[in-house]
This record gives sequence, C-alpha cells and structure tokens, in this order.
Amino acid sequence: MTVLALLMIGVRASDFRTFPLDERSLYTIRLNREEPTTCVFPAPIKAIVGANVSVKAEDNPAVLLSHEPGTDYFSVRLLKENATGALNIVLRGKVYVLAFVAAPSPDRAVVFLDEPVAGGTPRRNEPEILRGLVERAKQLDRGAEQPAGMSSRFERVERSDATAYRTFNAVIASVVRFEAEDALVFRIRLESTSDVAVPYDPQGVAIRLGREFFPGAYVEASGAIPPRGSSQVYLVVAGAPRGGRANLSVKEPFTVIVPYP
Repeated sequence: MTVLALLMIGVRASDFRTFPLDERSLYTIRLNREEPTTCVFPAPIKAIVGANVSVKAEDNPAVLLSHEPGTDYFSVRLLKENATGALNIVLRGKVYVLAFVAAPSPDRAVVFLDEPVAGGTPRRNEPEILRGLVERAKQLDRGAEQPAGMSSRFERVERSDATAYRTFNAVIASVVRFEAEDALVFRIRLESTSDVAVPYDPQGVAIRLGREFFPGAYVEASGAIPPRGSSQVYLVVAGAPRGGRANLSVKEPFTVIVPYP
C-alpha cells in the first residue's frame, strides 16, 4: 500500500485527491449536498476569505464551511444545487485560491502537501514548514479533534523513557510522525535534579538511535532548566542525516542528546 493509499483509510481512492501546495495554482474542488469534503493543509490556517461561503447555515450560503480557528483543516458541503463558491486561504504569508463546483461524485478529502510542482525544489526542511509541524503536534498534544479519515496522515504515541544526565533527566513525553514529510516531532521534558538552574544548548539537542545521530532540523527550547523544575523542548527530526527518507517509527528506542556545560 502506498503512502497516499494510507492517507484515507475507509475512503475510496477515487474520492480523495492530493496536490502540491503552490500559490500560483487554482485548485478546483468538487462538492455535493450529501457528503462533506475535508481540506487539509500542511500548517495551521491563518485566515479564510470566501465568496458564496459561510459558517452559518442561516445565511443561506451556497457552501457551508466548518472550521476551528488555529487548525490545519476545514470541511465544506454544498447547500444549493449546481452552486459554486470560492475561498482564499492565507497560510504562512501566502494566499492559496480554491474554487468549489457541484459534482455528482465529490472529493471527500483534499490533502495539500509540502511537495514541489514538477521541476521544483523540495521544500521539506524550510523553517516555516518545520514550525508548522510543531504547531500541528501541539494541537495533538492538546487533544484537538482531527477530521474523520485523517488519522493515517500521522501517528502519535505518548512515552516516558528517560535519558539520565548528572543534573537532569531528558524524558521523551510524546512523538508524532508525519508520514508525507517523513518527520518526527518530539516533545521532550527536561527535569532538573539540581538546586541551581541548568543551562543547555538548544541548537545542539539531537536524537540518538543506536549508533545513528539525528540532529534537530528545528528546535523550540528555552535553553535553561529552572532549579528543581522542568523545561519543555519541541524537536523536529526530518529525514535521514545524509539525505533521503529515514522512515523512523515513533516506537524506536530513542535517547536524547542534550549538550550542557
């Protein structure tokens, strides 16, 4: 089974589509009145501007929109026969244009991926993309509801394995794998056993698996652990250290490398 086939368990392959995200493109999405269509983006949506689209059914719009602010997806459904609608999606400082048309067989799910158009350059390691993965992992940590059929886009486990240091412990609290990006987002809790603050180098935090070291492609960390307290780190590992996909599982026996004085 391919990655794309895994994206939508329980939905016929003809009912879902994937697109490389490109602000120069116009995306036409098929809707009908009987079934919702869910659109998923690679980062939280900043803003939505629509025509003939509303979140309120009492407005009698052509297209009904359902969206929770701060999430990376929305759902739409046609309310009027043979109607059309449009949305401009503001994402990471760019605008993406979607057009909705009526069709007997709707697109049940549309997944926009951080992949290049033909002849383009892969963008997986751009900082804004990695930052978006961290935001999506935070949503999962908060228990934010995910759209139906989308759980196979990611895999998440909670863990409690610790790497012991002289004055603190580095505990892997959770790991999220994003399949399309071949990336793992680690939530790491640094717990101090010292009566004084413990500084560390955020940019040097890394993951070790056996003899292989995976440096952080993106890190969110304070750089210090308070006395007898804790500090949280979000670390993204994207791909293999020497290039290509790593295809790491969230259940690997990872240890955490934390450089400190």
